Amino acid sequence: MSKIDIKKVASDILDGKYYSHTAPGGLSVYVYEMPDKSSVSAQLAVGYGSSMVHVTDRNGSRVKLPAGTAHFLEHKLFERNGEDAFTLFAELGSSSNAYTTFNRTTFVYRSGSEYEQPLRILLDFFKKPLFTAQGVEKEKQIISDEIRMYLDDPGWIASFNLFRGLYRNIGINEDIAGSLDSIRNINMDILSDCFDSFYRPENMALTIAGDVEHERIFDIADSFSPQISPVPRYVLASAEEPSGIFETEASEQMTVSLPLFDIGFKESAYSRFSEIKNDLLMDMILDLTAGESTEFFRSMYEQNLINDSFGSGFYSGDEYLCTYFEGDSLYPGKVRDFLLERISELKRTGFDPELFDERVRTSVGSYISIFDNPGSVAGSLMSCHFKKTTLYDIIQLVGDPDIEEANELLRACFDPGSCCLSVVLPNSSGEKQQ
Repeated sequence: MSKIDIKKVASDILDGKYYSHTAPGGLSVYVYEMPDKSSVSAQLAVGYGSSMVHVTDRNGSRVKLPAGTAHFLEHKLFERNGEDAFTLFAELGSSSNAYTTFNRTTFVYRSGSEYEQPLRILLDFFKKPLFTAQGVEKEKQIISDEIRMYLDDPGWIASFNLFRGLYRNIGINEDIAGSLDSIRNINMDILSDCFDSFYRPENMALTIAGDVEHERIFDIADSFSPQISPVPRYVLASAEEPSGIFETEASEQMTVSLPLFDIGFKESAYSRFSEIKNDLLMDMILDLTAGESTEFFRSMYEQNLINDSFGSGFYSGDEYLCTYFEGDSLYPGKVRDFLLERISELKRTGFDPELFDERVRTSVGSYISIFDNPGSVAGSLMSCHFKKTTLYDIIQLVGDPDIEEANELLRACFDPGSCCLSVVLPNSSGEKQQ
């Protein structure tokens, strides 16, 4: 490998640097050397997640994949020759995990000073698995048990009832693991075609941080050559999501002591979220709107309308942006109404400049703190890859936001007509309602 193929990314703000390299097969690799650390964290992620169910095939025909396919593939890749990854990594003194989100699938490990063999094992997962009918059926039983577990989780139910109220076609309206019905439709051919279509080096990235040497990492990554078809069977297609929402309220009864709620908004501003700046601004907007330091939060807390469980966040993808507020309350409807009043007032007045500046300083401190932890650095490098930015671009953006841009984004979001309230209510009989 020529040194000309290695790019060093440094910062004038922080005393740090990392290295990037594109392996011959197309895999993007990022290495952050932290020689003072005793552990190493690595992530290998694929730009294929549970929401990506709408595709076109080689004939140009639209196809909808079974919900849960991306998650099913994650399970099958974490198994090699009848032995799961946890065992393989544990034998080397390393820990491992894998998870699927709406937008990607990620495989991780954490090790001590010996990181090369765990890395080779991780990359070896992405040689095409041998799918068998017996293995697929066995996995369906395992995933069915996982789905049933989530069906007993009130917070999970509140969230996905919210997504179903907001979205008709976009795949976040279906459980990441799929449903008991949808996974019955997953077979060897679908798994093989999806692996060939999405587990391609150009759609993947490897990040590693800790006491490592970047050239040794790049040499190992250069040998990565997954066995896939030259032409993918599927390419992602638009979900063709209609405008508007489909329910303003959704409720379900379960065994809970207090009602759980999710108040969500189907945002039309999703196209702006190709820029990392808008992610950072949205974090600030949500915190300045209803975070623990706001007068709004204190007032609601003192009125016993919310408790410490109250929080907010957002999910974004190429075709969606969903903002939400969640928590426990005896009066979820009142919380929604007061929240809408709060947002309406902020849209009229804009954010207080002094409070905005204070929030900026807090963000800078929080962001700098990630550089002390290999796992946080590896995760941030991965987020930066998929957002097409760098770690140091982000810290510049965190430290220099524009309050007018924040006010503009605030006014573009949180439309009361695009709001849904999802509630899980206590079941008076003590049994979950099916």
